[in-house]
Amino acid sequence: MKYGGTAVLVATVIIAAVLFTNPIVSPTRVTTQSFLFLIMLTDPPTVPAGTTQLNLTYSGISLHVTFTNGTTKWLPVTGSGTVNSFSLVNMSQTIASTTIPSNSTVDKIQFTILSAQAKITGKIYPVTVLSSQLIASIANSRRVNQTQGVLLDLNPTLVQIQATNSTGGTVNYFVLVPSTTATLVTNVSTNLLKVGSIVKLEDNDRVKLIRVTEETSRKIVISSALLSVKGNVTNFSVTFTNQGNMNVTVFGLTLNGPFNVPPMNSQNGQNSEGYDHQRNSEKTKSEHSETIPFRINGTSLVPHFDFDDDERRGIGTVSSLTIGPGKSITLSYSGVIQLRPEHDADNERHMPSRMPTSIAITPIPGDTHTIRLMGEGFQTFNVVAMSL
Repeated sequence: MKYGGTAVLVATVIIAAVLFTNPIVSPTRVTTQSFLFLIMLTDPPTVPAGTTQLNLTYSGISLHVTFTNGTTKWLPVTGSGTVNSFSLVNMSQTIASTTIPSNSTVDKIQFTILSAQAKITGKIYPVTVLSSQLIASIANSRRVNQTQGVLLDLNPTLVQIQATNSTGGTVNYFVLVPSTTATLVTNVSTNLLKVGSIVKLEDNDRVKLIRVTEETSRKIVISSALLSVKGNVTNFSVTFTNQGNMNVTVFGLTLNGPFNVPPMNSQNGQNSEGYDHQRNSEKTKSEHSETIPFRINGTSLVPHFDFDDDERRGIGTVSSLTIGPGKSITLSYSGVIQLRPEHDADNERHMPSRMPTSIAITPIPGDTHTIRLMGEGFQTFNVVAMSL
């Protein structure tokens, strides 16, 4: 028994030594580290005089992510709300956050504006958004290996359009034309980690946005444009060229300059609608907006004047065009640009018998008009209207 006990002890020591030198390998769980990624918004608007509020209701935020295995997908991010653009001048607000797997890359952001309204000289107006779904490339994107974020700069332009109602009074409509850029932020302030936080925009982030706008403006250029008038018909075409190495998205454009009513009918001093422009020319001229917004439908330009009931409530449309690297695209319009007087069934019986169903306006030949491209950044181009 003495020798047997000794043998057992020796065997135990040998087994322990073997296990120590050759441990049993057990499977281990491999976890992928993730980092917080913030969506931040800054929004310096260009607005008509007297504007004190420009409220945007947003939703539908998505990030375009390339994962370490090479796959890509649009990652939805939970986030919605309403912001007042005036509260975000030189400020940054965190509107949503998510987590991104380590070493993935976020290179684009998608953002949807559900509705908008403006307060001008104390009155609230619904605003139609020229393009409600916005997509922007994120400048300086890199692999995620720390807390990062994207700073989205909407920089919208609010265009005021004046028409007439059933009694001949002035009616104001407003269209929001967005111009969007985005840049990566790596030095995220701890004050921005909570969704809803608003802090002063860092100087280096402001400089980044300016550089992104300048770089985008060099990539997408207006290479040529034509503007002509024949009677009441306006012919307008614009050619864009993407000189960069990445896709660029265009949301719409505006045409700014002097506009006039069509020539009078020499026989009765009226236009084809039966409206006496000779008696009302000065009033009509004063009611014409100097800026006409155009939305994009395929390769066609559509003057954004034909407001239906939904658009009066501020519900916008999707209007955008993506231009590939080295590509050129021509957008065109040919037709009669018309302002339709607003009226309703209850007031139709009070409508003056000589009141037109629409008012045609045209660019003034010989005068210079400015085209403003609105999209990822912006571009301007001057064109002289011709008479055909």
